[in-house]
Amino acid sequence: MKKTLLALTVAAAGFVAVPAAFAQDQAPAATGTAQQGWYVSADAGYANISKGPYDDGKFAGGVKGGYRFALNPETSLGVEVGYQYLGRVNPENQYGSQFAGNTQSKLRGSTAGLDLRYNVAPNWYAELRGGLFYAQGEGLTDEPNPQFREFNRTKYYAGAGVGYNINQNWSLGVNYDYYAGTGNGVQLDTSKYSLNAEYRF
Repeated sequence: MKKTLLALTVAAAGFVAVPAAFAQDQAPAATGTAQQGWYVSADAGYANISKGPYDDGKFAGGVKGGYRFALNPETSLGVEVGYQYLGRVNPENQYGSQFAGNTQSKLRGSTAGLDLRYNVAPNWYAELRGGLFYAQGEGLTDEPNPQFREFNRTKYYAGAGVGYNINQNWSLGVNYDYYAGTGNGVQLDTSKYSLNAEYRF
């Protein structure tokens, strides 16, 4: 019930923000370096699992988009949605040898959250982000006789990053993000290290 209420609260905040975004499109941008407006970004990197039968990492990538509001001359807040693919990992040998059939983990899902960005200099920024992660996963359970199971759970993600604004429209950044991905006895909580490119309209 608590998770449902949290999801509804985030959704309601998004619906309230959209009309305000259209209204602010007509207003002059805040004086300073804070960004305001629509944006899209893509990232690619390395996702690592170190839980239960899994202790390895693979390629990961994602996309997201949203609207950023200038809060003051240096700070902006983005409301965003996206999708993340967090890779497939083979279990450690002692687990895989106990199970006949598919043993690779898989974690992916959609995200909805907030992104707080602070421009520490005209071209450099730091940011914090977090929100809901609809985790869709599969893998072996962490037990003496492992089983292969699937799950769909609304969990959370959180992260931080730094980057460089190349010009008014483009920026590049490096990020760390944590995606909670546990359900049905399968533990796929994942750390992701990535590079991202952002385009602002």
